[in-house]
Amino acid sequence: MLSTFNKPVRFDEFMQFALYHPQYGYYARGERIFGNDGDFVTAPELSPLFGQTIGIALREVLTRCGGVVYEFGAGTGQLACDVLHTAGDLISQYNIVDVSGGLKPVQLGRLLAQHGPDVAHKVRWLSTLPDDIHGVVLGNEVLDATPVRRFKWHGNGPLEAWVQRHNDELQWTCKLADPLFAATIQALHAAHGPWPEGYESEIAEQSAAWVSTITERLSGVALMIDYGYHAAQYYHPSRNQGTLRATSRHTAHDDFLVKVGEQDLTAHVNFSGVFLALSSVGGELEGYSHQGEFLLAHGILDIAQQEPDFTHPVRGALMRQNLNTLLNEADMGEAFKVICWSKGIDAEGTALSRAFLTNDRSGDL
Repeated sequence: MLSTFNKPVRFDEFMQFALYHPQYGYYARGERIFGNDGDFVTAPELSPLFGQTIGIALREVLTRCGGVVYEFGAGTGQLACDVLHTAGDLISQYNIVDVSGGLKPVQLGRLLAQHGPDVAHKVRWLSTLPDDIHGVVLGNEVLDATPVRRFKWHGNGPLEAWVQRHNDELQWTCKLADPLFAATIQALHAAHGPWPEGYESEIAEQSAAWVSTITERLSGVALMIDYGYHAAQYYHPSRNQGTLRATSRHTAHDDFLVKVGEQDLTAHVNFSGVFLALSSVGGELEGYSHQGEFLLAHGILDIAQQEPDFTHPVRGALMRQNLNTLLNEADMGEAFKVICWSKGIDAEGTALSRAFLTNDRSGDL
């Protein structure tokens, strides 16, 4: 495997290999990466209240989108289960878009266990991106798993991070950034600097390209939830090591080049970049808010109160603890953001649109 890197490769190419190689990539490990026994826990795995609330939020726009959903990065299928729980009566087709297909048996098994055999007629798996996307696009922690280009600020010109094998180990090497990439870095420096010498960060070109492609093909609404910042925070001079991180067994660290394919690699989302990408191809921003604000606006506490054990001092303790993690500013409530945009339909007046009016942070973008 290491022979792949006998010649230098850009870091985004290394990250693509480490995450998505069909044999050696991290996501080829399937369900072993999720949950308490894996490397990380996502919001749908933490509490069904997360996906159930998203289902409630989407009910009105579903009627304007033909009742069709396209979920990306579906993981174990739990988000699909929970959205179908509260919006399934309005969903005519639930598409799980998975280019690898490795998690389909896990997803199908969970859907059948929670919704019975009839769900198989409503859910289908797509291995390629449709040319036309008429419906609701949904993704939780999708954009953070997109390969990024890594750079270092240097007085003689911006540098780009590359990876190369040396004595059976992978090592960093830096090269002068190509003119186009250097111009992008210099524009960020002009807007958000000055940066100290040696400042490091990343640019998610593939993420921006993906958002643009989705929006070009979209007739409907897109809703993305992920951790990240707007550009002024992302490229603040004090964040001089960027946001790239490796995660293994619930522990985050910065040793990115070891255990290739055995640890997760992610970077926080630059939501200003997402906004620029969607608006450049005709997308209309519906709103941008913290996850906690979004879930509260759509009644997550009311949904929780309907659970028989929620207020029980013992049986409801874990449920309340996980709910607090979803909402608390010190946990996922503020670190995770929700961005929503539309194209080709009018989402004005829906519950989804109204909720953003009181919690909208799009001015930050």
